[in-house]
Amino acid sequence: MADVLNSEGDVEKIVRDAFDKAQKYQDGADFPITLEASWMESPVGPLLMAGDADCLHLLSFIDQSNMVRKAALIQKKLKARIELGSNNSIDMARKELEEYFAGERRDFHAPLALNGTAFQTKVWEALMQVPFGETVSYADLANRIGKPAAFRAVAQANAQNPINIIVPSHRILNTDGGSGGQTAAVDGKRWLLEFERGVVAKVPAHGG
Repeated sequence: MADVLNSEGDVEKIVRDAFDKAQKYQDGADFPITLEASWMESPVGPLLMAGDADCLHLLSFIDQSNMVRKAALIQKKLKARIELGSNNSIDMARKELEEYFAGERRDFHAPLALNGTAFQTKVWEALMQVPFGETVSYADLANRIGKPAAFRAVAQANAQNPINIIVPSHRILNTDGGSGGQTAAVDGKRWLLEFERGVVAKVPAHGG
Protein backbone atom coordinates (compact mmCIF):
# COMPACT_ATOMS: atom_id res chain seq x y z
CA MET A 1 0.00 0.00 0.00
CA ALA A 2 0.97 3.65 -0.10
CA ASP A 3 3.60 4.88 2.34
CA VAL A 4 2.21 5.23 5.84
CA LEU A 5 1.18 8.78 6.69
CA ASN A 6 0.96 9.62 10.35
CA SER A 7 -1.48 12.51 10.40
CA GLU A 8 -3.71 14.77 8.38
CA GLY A 9 -0.88 17.29 8.50
CA ASP A 10 1.43 14.81 6.77
CA VAL A 11 -1.09 14.37 3.96
CA GLU A 12 -1.55 18.11 3.55
CA LYS A 13 2.20 18.68 3.41
CA ILE A 14 2.72 15.96 0.79
CA VAL A 15 -0.11 17.24 -1.41
CA ARG A 16 0.79 20.91 -1.03
CA ASP A 17 4.52 20.33 -1.62
CA ALA A 18 3.86 18.11 -4.63
CA PHE A 19 1.70 20.65 -6.42
CA ASP A 20 4.01 23.53 -5.46
CA LYS A 21 7.01 21.69 -6.92
CA ALA A 22 5.06 20.62 -9.99
CA GLN A 23 3.98 24.22 -10.52
CA LYS A 24 7.60 25.35 -10.60
CA TYR A 25 8.34 22.86 -13.37
CA GLN A 26 5.58 24.51 -15.41
CA ASP A 27 6.60 28.15 -14.84
CA GLY A 28 5.42 30.30 -17.70
CA ALA A 29 2.81 27.78 -18.84
CA ASP A 30 -0.70 28.97 -19.52
CA PHE A 31 -3.27 27.33 -17.24
CA PRO A 32 -6.75 28.22 -18.53
CA ILE A 33 -8.58 26.41 -15.72
CA THR A 34 -8.19 25.93 -12.00
CA LEU A 35 -9.06 22.73 -10.17
CA GLU A 36 -9.44 22.29 -6.45
CA ALA A 37 -7.80 19.38 -4.67
CA SER A 38 -8.62 17.65 -1.41
CA TRP A 39 -8.16 14.24 0.19
CA MET A 40 -9.89 11.74 2.41
CA GLU A 41 -8.79 8.91 4.65
CA SER A 42 -9.73 5.41 3.52
CA PRO A 43 -8.91 1.77 4.30
CA VAL A 44 -6.44 1.84 1.37
CA GLY A 45 -4.71 4.97 2.66
CA PRO A 46 -5.32 8.64 1.88
CA LEU A 47 -7.00 9.36 -1.44
CA LEU A 48 -6.36 12.50 -3.47
CA MET A 49 -9.31 14.09 -5.29
CA ALA A 50 -9.24 16.99 -7.74
CA GLY A 51 -12.06 18.56 -9.70
CA ASP A 52 -14.00 21.63 -10.69
CA ALA A 53 -17.51 22.50 -9.53
CA ASP A 54 -19.06 20.24 -12.18
CA CYS A 55 -16.86 17.13 -12.48
CA LEU A 56 -14.27 15.06 -10.68
CA HIS A 57 -11.02 14.92 -12.69
CA LEU A 58 -8.83 12.83 -10.40
CA LEU A 59 -9.10 10.19 -7.68
CA SER A 60 -5.75 8.70 -6.81
CA PHE A 61 -3.87 6.87 -4.09
CA ILE A 62 -1.53 9.25 -2.26
CA ASP A 63 1.99 7.91 -2.36
CA GLN A 64 4.91 10.01 -1.21
CA SER A 65 7.21 8.44 -3.78
CA ASN A 66 5.38 9.61 -6.89
CA MET A 67 3.25 12.58 -5.88
CA VAL A 68 5.40 15.26 -7.52
CA ARG A 69 5.49 13.39 -10.83
CA LYS A 70 1.76 12.73 -10.63
CA ALA A 71 0.99 16.35 -9.80
CA ALA A 72 3.11 17.58 -12.72
CA LEU A 73 1.40 15.16 -15.11
CA ILE A 74 -2.04 16.25 -13.90
CA GLN A 75 -1.28 19.92 -14.41
CA LYS A 76 0.33 19.34 -17.82
CA LYS A 77 -2.39 17.03 -19.10
CA LEU A 78 -5.31 19.13 -17.89
CA LYS A 79 -3.57 22.48 -18.42
CA ALA A 80 -4.90 23.25 -14.97
CA ARG A 81 -3.62 25.07 -11.93
CA ILE A 82 -4.33 23.06 -8.76
CA GLU A 83 -5.33 24.74 -5.52
CA LEU A 84 -6.17 23.07 -2.23
CA GLY A 85 -9.88 23.28 -1.45
CA SER A 86 -13.17 21.54 -2.09
CA ASN A 87 -16.29 21.91 -4.22
CA ASN A 88 -19.51 20.11 -5.14
CA SER A 89 -17.92 17.35 -7.23
CA ILE A 90 -15.32 16.54 -4.57
CA ASP A 91 -17.93 16.59 -1.79
CA MET A 92 -20.21 14.22 -3.74
CA ALA A 93 -17.36 11.83 -4.50
CA ARG A 94 -16.26 11.86 -0.86
CA LYS A 95 -19.77 11.01 0.34
CA GLU A 96 -20.18 8.19 -2.17
CA LEU A 97 -16.76 6.75 -1.32
CA GLU A 98 -17.60 6.74 2.39
CA GLU A 99 -20.80 4.84 1.54
CA TYR A 100 -18.84 2.43 -0.69
CA PHE A 101 -16.36 1.59 2.07
CA ALA A 102 -19.26 1.17 4.51
CA GLY A 103 -20.81 -1.43 2.20
CA GLU A 104 -23.77 0.83 1.46
CA ARG A 105 -22.98 1.60 -2.19
CA ARG A 106 -21.92 -0.41 -5.23
CA ASP A 107 -22.45 2.15 -7.99
CA PHE A 108 -21.21 5.72 -8.22
CA HIS A 109 -23.04 8.72 -9.65
CA ALA A 110 -20.51 11.51 -9.11
CA PRO A 111 -20.00 13.29 -12.48
CA LEU A 112 -16.60 12.52 -14.01
CA ALA A 113 -14.30 14.22 -16.49
CA LEU A 114 -12.46 11.38 -18.23
CA ASN A 115 -9.47 13.24 -19.62
CA GLY A 116 -7.78 10.95 -22.11
CA THR A 117 -7.60 9.87 -25.72
CA ALA A 118 -10.66 8.41 -27.44
CA PHE A 119 -9.19 4.90 -26.93
CA GLN A 120 -8.40 5.47 -23.26
CA THR A 121 -11.87 6.84 -22.62
CA LYS A 122 -13.40 3.79 -24.31
CA VAL A 123 -11.38 1.50 -22.04
CA TRP A 124 -12.33 3.45 -18.91
CA GLU A 125 -16.02 3.45 -19.86
CA ALA A 126 -15.85 -0.32 -20.40
CA LEU A 127 -14.21 -0.72 -16.98
CA MET A 128 -17.19 0.99 -15.38
CA GLN A 129 -19.40 -1.76 -16.82
CA VAL A 130 -17.56 -4.49 -14.86
CA PRO A 131 -19.87 -5.36 -11.94
CA PHE A 132 -18.97 -4.91 -8.28
CA GLY A 133 -16.84 -7.81 -7.02
CA GLU A 134 -16.18 -9.28 -10.48
CA THR A 135 -13.01 -9.22 -12.57
CA VAL A 136 -11.94 -9.37 -16.20
CA SER A 137 -8.58 -9.80 -17.89
CA TYR A 138 -6.95 -7.27 -20.19
CA ALA A 139 -7.76 -9.62 -23.09
CA ASP A 140 -11.42 -9.79 -22.00
CA LEU A 141 -11.67 -6.02 -21.92
CA ALA A 142 -9.98 -5.70 -25.31
CA ASN A 143 -12.65 -8.02 -26.73
CA ARG A 144 -15.41 -6.02 -25.08
CA ILE A 145 -14.34 -2.82 -26.82
CA GLY A 146 -13.98 -4.57 -30.17
CA LYS A 147 -10.17 -4.49 -30.23
CA PRO A 148 -9.12 -8.08 -29.42
CA ALA A 149 -5.50 -7.54 -30.45
CA ALA A 150 -5.12 -4.40 -28.34
CA PHE A 151 -4.80 -5.99 -24.89
CA ARG A 152 -1.41 -4.34 -24.31
CA ALA A 153 -2.88 -0.94 -25.17
CA VAL A 154 -5.76 -1.73 -22.82
CA ALA A 155 -3.23 -2.44 -20.04
CA GLN A 156 -1.53 0.90 -20.73
CA ALA A 157 -4.86 2.74 -20.67
CA ASN A 158 -5.73 1.06 -17.40
CA ALA A 159 -2.41 2.21 -15.91
CA GLN A 160 -3.26 5.78 -16.95
CA ASN A 161 -6.73 5.70 -15.33
CA PRO A 162 -7.05 9.06 -13.54
CA ILE A 163 -10.06 8.15 -11.39
CA ASN A 164 -9.34 5.04 -9.34
CA ILE A 165 -12.06 3.04 -7.55
CA ILE A 166 -14.93 4.86 -9.32
CA VAL A 167 -13.40 3.78 -12.63
CA PRO A 168 -12.58 0.35 -11.18
CA SER A 169 -9.15 -0.51 -12.51
CA HIS A 170 -8.86 -2.90 -9.55
CA ARG A 171 -11.32 -5.21 -11.37
CA ILE A 172 -8.96 -5.92 -14.26
CA LEU A 173 -6.31 -8.58 -13.78
CA ASN A 174 -3.41 -10.09 -15.68
CA THR A 175 -4.11 -13.39 -17.43
CA ASP A 176 -2.40 -15.16 -14.49
CA GLY A 177 -4.91 -13.55 -12.12
CA GLY A 178 -2.42 -11.11 -10.62
CA SER A 179 -2.95 -7.40 -10.07
CA GLY A 180 -1.09 -5.13 -12.44
CA GLY A 181 -0.72 -1.37 -12.57
CA GLN A 182 1.31 1.09 -10.57
CA THR A 183 3.40 -0.47 -7.79
CA ALA A 184 2.06 1.83 -5.09
CA ALA A 185 -1.51 0.87 -5.89
CA VAL A 186 -1.15 -2.91 -6.17
CA ASP A 187 -1.86 -3.68 -2.50
CA GLY A 188 -4.74 -1.22 -2.50
CA LYS A 189 -6.13 -2.85 -5.64
CA ARG A 190 -5.92 -6.28 -3.99
CA TRP A 191 -7.63 -4.95 -0.85
CA LEU A 192 -10.47 -3.46 -2.91
CA LEU A 193 -11.14 -6.79 -4.61
CA GLU A 194 -11.14 -8.64 -1.29
CA PHE A 195 -13.43 -5.99 0.17
CA GLU A 196 -15.91 -6.32 -2.69
CA ARG A 197 -15.87 -10.10 -2.31
CA GLY A 198 -16.56 -9.84 1.42
CA VAL A 199 -13.15 -11.09 2.53
CA VAL A 200 -12.35 -7.97 4.56
CA ALA A 201 -14.62 -5.97 6.85
CA LYS A 202 -16.69 -2.95 5.88
CA VAL A 203 -15.83 0.43 7.34
CA PRO A 204 -18.67 2.36 9.06
CA ALA A 205 -19.56 5.57 7.25
CA HIS A 206 -19.12 8.83 9.13
CA GLY A 207 -22.02 9.34 11.46
CA GLY A 208 -23.10 5.74 10.93
